[in-house]
Amino acid sequence: MRSNRFWILILSGIVIASAITVFLLSRLPASIANVYQNGELTYTVNLSDVTEAYMFAASSTNGKNVISVEKGRISIFAASCLDLICIRQGWVSGGVVPIVCLPNRLVITLVSGTDDMGVDAVVG
Repeated sequence: MRSNRFWILILSGIVIASAITVFLLSRLPASIANVYQNGELTYTVNLSDVTEAYMFAASSTNGKNVISVEKGRISIFAASCLDLICIRQGWVSGGVVPIVCLPNRLVITLVSGTDDMGVDAVVG
């Protein structure tokens, strides 16, 4: 019985530490947004340098997305896909979760401006 409590406490500690780490990483401001279309880098936006909000289109043979940019954050404003999950994701300013539009093969990743090696927080 004592052995089970020990392992439950150890596993609980690991889960709590992991949750805190993910929360803290998502709160870090990201300054560079990389827009990938069909796996190729097509746009790079420095979110720290944005002085006024603007939008731009990312088009390919798969479809079209309209991307909205404001100081420190980015979102997809409109998309030609049917599910529109990318639009419902809303504004993203942290570097943990990317914006993905699978039907249009568009991915927006956020990285820190101090990341010279291009290393991401998520490794697969």
